[in-house]
Amino acid sequence: MEKITIKVRKLREIYGYSQEYVAFEMGISQAAYSKKESGRTRFTLECLEKLADLYRFSLMELVSLPAQELLIRAIRNTDRLAA
Repeated sequence: MEKITIKVRKLREIYGYSQEYVAFEMGISQAAYSKKESGRTRFTLECLEKLADLYRFSLMELVSLPAQELLIRAIRNTDRLAA
């Protein structure tokens, strides 16, 4: 499994979300989210489930897809949302 921290940071950037927004959606502080995204603390299963929902992926897709495939799908999703 590729580092989840890379995946979630890139997803956040693709969707144009701030750390503050993602943290709010997850019910945690921005500081706590920043620590998770940077790898200083680990994502819990509950946090990963919330992130998967936020980015419209299943938990399995989020953790098991290679980063490149996940990001391509995310770009396609944002293109559909914008259309």
